[in-house]
Amino acid sequence: MLKIYFRAGIRNLIRHRSFSLINVIGLSLGFSAIMVMAVMLYQYLTVNGQFHNKERMYYVKTRGLDGGEAMMTPYPFLYTILQSCPDVEAGSHMQSYRWPWIKAGNKEFQDNTWFVDSGFFKVFSYPLQYGDPATVMHHRSDIVLSQEMAIKLFGSAADAIGKPLMRDDSIPMTVTGVLQPVPSNTTSRPEVLMSTDVINAESDWISMADWHNGLAETYLLLRKGADTARVNAQLNRIVRANFDKSLPKTTAFLAPYSRFVEAESGNLTLVLIKGLTGCIVFILLVVVANLINLNAATLLGRQKEMAVRKMMGSGRFHLIAQFMLENAMTVFASLVIAFLLFSGLLMPAINELLRDHFGSIAVNIRHDYPLIGFFILVGLLIVVLAGSFPAFHFGSVRAVDAIKGRVTEKRDRNTTRNIFITLQFVLATTFIGVTIIFNSQIRHMKSAALGFHQENVLVAHVGLAYRDPKTAAARYDALLNDLRHNPAVLGFTNSNNIPTAYDDNFNFFSDPASSHEISMRQAAIDAGMLPTFQIKLLEGRNFSGITDSSDNHTVIINHRAAELMGWKNAVGHQLRPNGDKNVYTVVGVTADYHFGDLSRNIDPLLLWPMGRQKLMSSFLSIRYAPGHGQEIGRWLTRTFKEIPSRQDFSFEFLDTRIDKQYSLLEGILKAINYIAVLTIFIATMGLFGLIASFTRRRVKEVGIRKVLGAGTGDIVRLLSRSFLVLIGISLAIATPMAWLVMHNWLQDFAYRIEIRWWMLAGAGLIALSIAALTVGYHAVRAAKANPVTALRSE
Repeated sequence: MLKIYFRAGIRNLIRHRSFSLINVIGLSLGFSAIMVMAVMLYQYLTVNGQFHNKERMYYVKTRGLDGGEAMMTPYPFLYTILQSCPDVEAGSHMQSYRWPWIKAGNKEFQDNTWFVDSGFFKVFSYPLQYGDPATVMHHRSDIVLSQEMAIKLFGSAADAIGKPLMRDDSIPMTVTGVLQPVPSNTTSRPEVLMSTDVINAESDWISMADWHNGLAETYLLLRKGADTARVNAQLNRIVRANFDKSLPKTTAFLAPYSRFVEAESGNLTLVLIKGLTGCIVFILLVVVANLINLNAATLLGRQKEMAVRKMMGSGRFHLIAQFMLENAMTVFASLVIAFLLFSGLLMPAINELLRDHFGSIAVNIRHDYPLIGFFILVGLLIVVLAGSFPAFHFGSVRAVDAIKGRVTEKRDRNTTRNIFITLQFVLATTFIGVTIIFNSQIRHMKSAALGFHQENVLVAHVGLAYRDPKTAAARYDALLNDLRHNPAVLGFTNSNNIPTAYDDNFNFFSDPASSHEISMRQAAIDAGMLPTFQIKLLEGRNFSGITDSSDNHTVIINHRAAELMGWKNAVGHQLRPNGDKNVYTVVGVTADYHFGDLSRNIDPLLLWPMGRQKLMSSFLSIRYAPGHGQEIGRWLTRTFKEIPSRQDFSFEFLDTRIDKQYSLLEGILKAINYIAVLTIFIATMGLFGLIASFTRRRVKEVGIRKVLGAGTGDIVRLLSRSFLVLIGISLAIATPMAWLVMHNWLQDFAYRIEIRWWMLAGAGLIALSIAALTVGYHAVRAAKANPVTALRSE
C-alpha cells in the first residue's frame, strides 16, 4: 500500500510541477532561515551547558551608592569569603590583569590568558584532555593550554604535556594540562591558564590589589543545600569590615551563573533573542500558510481523482495518508536543500557577522542532537497541518459532488482562503515596515553629530610589545618630532582611549565644598587629544602637556559631569576621587561627545593629564590634511618596521572604526532584509497559486460575461476585487503591529528616530503593489482568454 501511495505521490508532484517547485523553493528558503535562527537561539538557551553543578555556581557582584552594579570586586575578597563562609565549597578568580608573552622553542605568542586559583577546576568543570584537574594549577610555574594552542606549539596535545615554556623571556613554565575543545557557546574560552601566584608576586599588581580597587571577577561554588540569603549576609559583613571606607553603602550579593549571559550581555543580546524567536514563529506561520494555500490551489484539479478513489473504497484515512505522504516528500526534500544552504552559505555568513561580538557558532551533532529533533518535529508538524487540510475536505465530500466540481461549500472555501491570504500579508507587511524603520535607525546613528570630527583621522596601534623598550621610546620621540614638522599633519595625540575605545573605568568623585558625589567614567589624555579630534572646549583651557608634572592636580570634565554636579561655571571647582586624599581642580569643560556608539547615553566623563607625549599608550591618532592619509600611513608602516617588536604595526581610519561599531546591527539589518524578501516571496507565491485556482474555477463565468459584452477592465475588477480587499485588511492589521514592535525595540537606543507615517505607509504600498501585480497578472490573463475555449472547458 505504501508503495502505491509513494508512486501516486511522485506522479502528482510531477503533474503539478509548477506548484511543487514553488513549494520546494519557498520551503527551502524558509527552513534555511529558520535553521540559522534556531541554531543561534539554541546556542543561547544552552550556553555554558557543559559545566556540572551549574545550579550551584555563582559570581559575586557589588552595588554602589547610585544603584549601579559591577562584577569586578576587590582582589582579597575571595580569600576572605573562603575563610568566612562555610556554605562556599570552592572559589576562584578569573583575572586577565595582563597577557604575558609565552615562548616555546622559536615560537612565541600572546593570547587570552587567565590567572586563576587552585579551586578553578572545582568551580568550572572544563574537561581536560590531558592532566589532572586536582593538581594542574598547584605551582606558580604550572600552565594549562587549550587544545588549539597546544597543537600550534607542539604539533599535538599529547606532546605538549611536561614540555617547558618561557614566560616574559626569562621565567620557566611547564605545561601540566591541555583542555578539551570548549563548546562555542561557552561564555569564557581560555587559551592559557596560569596560577594567580604569578601576579601575586608582582609589585605592580600588589600595589593595586587592595580593598578599594575592583579588579577581580570572583566565582563561587556553593555546597548542596546552601542558603544564598545567608551567604549574602555573610558577604556584606565582610564588606562592612574590610572594604575601603571611601566606598560607603556598597553591598555585595550572589548572582547565579546560570543567568550570566542574560545579566551581563546587555540589551542588544536580549533584543536579538526576542527577535530570533519572533522571526522563527513568523516564518513558520508563513511557510505553513503558503503550503496550505498551494495545496488548496490543487484541489480543483484533483477532484475527479479523489472521487474515483472514494468509489474504489478509499476512506478518509487513505486520503489523509496520500496527502501527507506527498507533503512529506516535499517538506523533507526542502529540509535537505535547506540544510545545504544553511551549512554552505548562511552559517559562514552569520559567523562572519557574529565572530567579533559573540564568537563563532559551530553545530556538533553529538551534542546538539535536540536541534535535529526540533527540525524533524517541525517538518512532521507542517506535514500534518498541510496534508490534513485537503484530506479532510475531500474526505467529507461525496464522490458524486466531487465529480460535479463541488469540492467544498463556498462559504468554507472562501473563509479558509481569506484567513490565510490575510495572515501571509500581515506578516509580510510587518516585516517590510520593520526593515524600513530599522534601516532609518541605523542611518540616523551613523550620520548623527558625534561631538567631534571623525573625518581625516588616522588611528595607529602602537602598543606592539617592543623588544627593546628604551630604544623604541627614543625612536618614537624622533617620530613624534617628524610629525610636528610635517605640513600634512594637523595634530596628533597619544592615548589609551579614543572614540570607539574608551575603558569602562569608573570612580566616585565628590565636591569637597558640598560633599555632592557622582560616578564618572575616567580616562587619561595628552594635550593633543582635544585639538586632534576637534572636541570643543565650552569653558576653561586644555592641558599644557609640556612636562609630566605641568598639569598636576588638574582635570577636565565634560558638560554632562558639570551638569550632574550642579555647576553652571565648573572651572575652578575641585573634585576628590574616592580612595584619594588629594583634590583636583577643574581647568576645562568639554562639550559632550560620543565616545561609544549611539545606543548608549553619554556618561559623565573626567579626563586626567598624561603629561608630555611619549611612547606609553596603545594608540597614536593623527589628523591629516585631506588626501594625505594613505601617504602618512605608509610612512608610519616603514618607520615602525625598523623598531623591533613582537607585534606587527597596523593602522586604520577613524570613520572606519566608527562604522564598525554598527557592523552587528547592519548585519542584523541584512538578515531582516532577507527575511522580509523571503516572507513577501512566499506570500506572493501562495497568492499566485490561489488566484490561479480561483480563475480556473470561474473560467466559464468569465467566458459568459465576455460573450455578453464585459470588457477586460470589468473582468479584472471582478477577479481582483475580493483579493485586494483582503490585502487592504492585512495592511490595516500590519501597520499598528509594525509600529508597536519597532516602538518597543527603539527604546533600547539612547538616541533614536521617531517613527514617521511614511515609513509604515511605504511598507503598505510595497506590499499592496506586489499583491496587485500578482492578482492583476492572472486577472488580465483570464480576461484576454478566448471565451469559446472557456465555454468548451469540459
